[in-house]
Amino acid sequence: MLSIQQKSQELLEFPQVKSIIAGLTEFSRSHELVLELSPSSDYEIVITRLQRSAEARNLLQIEPSFSVGPIRDVSAYTAMASRGKMLEPSSLLEIQSALAVCNRVHAFLAKRRVDFPLLSEMAVRITPLPEILNEIYRTISPGGEVLSSASDKLAQIRRQLKSVREQLLKELGDIVKSEEAQKALQESIITQREGRYVVPVRVEHKRDLKGIIHDVSNTGATVFIEPWSTVETGNELKQLEIEEVHEIERILTVLSGKIGSYNEEITLNIDTLARIDLELAKARYAEAARAVEPTVTRFADSRVVRLVTARHPLLKGKVIPLDIEIGNGFNTLVITGPNTGGKTVALKTIGLLCIMAQSGFPVPADAATTLPVFDSVFADIGDEQSILQTLSSFSAHVTNIRSILEGATQNSLILLDELGTSTDPVEGSALAAAIIEYFISIQATTIATSHFNELKALAHAAPGAQNAAFEFDPVTLMPTFKLMTGIPGGSNALITAARLGIPAHIIENAKTRLSTGGRELDRLLTEMASERTRANNLAAEAEKQKQEAESGVEKLQA
Repeated sequence: MLSIQQKSQELLEFPQVKSIIAGLTEFSRSHELVLELSPSSDYEIVITRLQRSAEARNLLQIEPSFSVGPIRDVSAYTAMASRGKMLEPSSLLEIQSALAVCNRVHAFLAKRRVDFPLLSEMAVRITPLPEILNEIYRTISPGGEVLSSASDKLAQIRRQLKSVREQLLKELGDIVKSEEAQKALQESIITQREGRYVVPVRVEHKRDLKGIIHDVSNTGATVFIEPWSTVETGNELKQLEIEEVHEIERILTVLSGKIGSYNEEITLNIDTLARIDLELAKARYAEAARAVEPTVTRFADSRVVRLVTARHPLLKGKVIPLDIEIGNGFNTLVITGPNTGGKTVALKTIGLLCIMAQSGFPVPADAATTLPVFDSVFADIGDEQSILQTLSSFSAHVTNIRSILEGATQNSLILLDELGTSTDPVEGSALAAAIIEYFISIQATTIATSHFNELKALAHAAPGAQNAAFEFDPVTLMPTFKLMTGIPGGSNALITAARLGIPAHIIENAKTRLSTGGRELDRLLTEMASERTRANNLAAEAEKQKQEAESGVEKLQA
């Protein structure tokens, strides 16, 4: 069963982000490392992870072609060799390729310790093994054949093989060309069956050519005969071939034993390469997603969450960035506003970027982004009705929140989407207010989305809490997806329903059922949003005029 933190990571879609970054790695071990990564609550670990990521970004900007290359995780081969197993030439070639990459990466980063100290510190763990590399080069051809230069004995056997084979083919060639054989042969060729050189003879002439029958064709019309006159030479060739196999096995066994004796070093080399490749994958992701390493802080120094032009990593197309700050004067933020206005996406963006940062991943946001290192990130988002556990949506949310209440501390980040819904609105809003008050009391960093007026009032009145709303354009009646801190937002449910196609007569009927207080509150919030927009426009115009005035003064002074 997943822990509440693991469950929160899934709700925030962290596994999907890891899959994207894992897809940018270059071999299987680093792919696994990315998927195994989890956020750390240790400030020093987080700082080191982000610094490595920044170094890798810088490295790829200077050397765009630098990579560990598409290599295999050969640690399984070296482990087998350490237990006395003989490795096949194909496995030895993969080890050769991996060791060559190890040597190249080690040499490259060793020369750049000043520019990339953390990556160089990782590369120092790589043990160059030039003697093993050269031994494989000397023994195995690029095509996977054991070279004659591997031993004097193998070279001698192959010289003899060549000589005896040429002699045997000459003897068989003379037989094939003879007039007597021409009458009996199906074709004037020399071929092989069961490792012996033979000639194809018509079945009706099999007694005309004395020898050993090694095979019969599928049709039965041809028999493949090794003439008696070439059997002795064929035996000599077969013996040399067996000697060649034995010598190749001896050579591969000795070489495998040498590789096995360096099993620990090679395994560590591969692990180090994977960790360097992981950093490069993060850098490739940063380039693709326009992501940066945020500033992270200890809670003792600052607990401010500041996201600047933050974007959800999984959103496609044109994404309106999120700007939000919490922790400077208040630790609890209640976000209200219309449906389809971006509240849930904002909640997921905040939580996901915090988890990414604490995992050492660059985040899609401006470099001015600042995040504290939370001891845990909890989320209750979406409809989690469980058929298997026969839980209603409300029960599932309450189960999640109970686990969050048990685990939360003042250093936790808590994200609650539509708190108190899926039940009676009066009781739901009361429960939601009590939960928010508890998180305010323990000073946990809490962000909740809601439509309840009680939560808006609580956030307005309670010390340490604040309202926020996603702007709703009163002219176009469309959400702008821009977050405004300091004022609550109206739900604008009827406006949203009308915009999404609910018939006008139903909307008008619904309006008559609203309480006078509810209509007045929505009108007041709409006017506040309009005034906020007007004030922002005036401030922008004033700033523009101020800059123009300052520019005019400078010209006059000049």
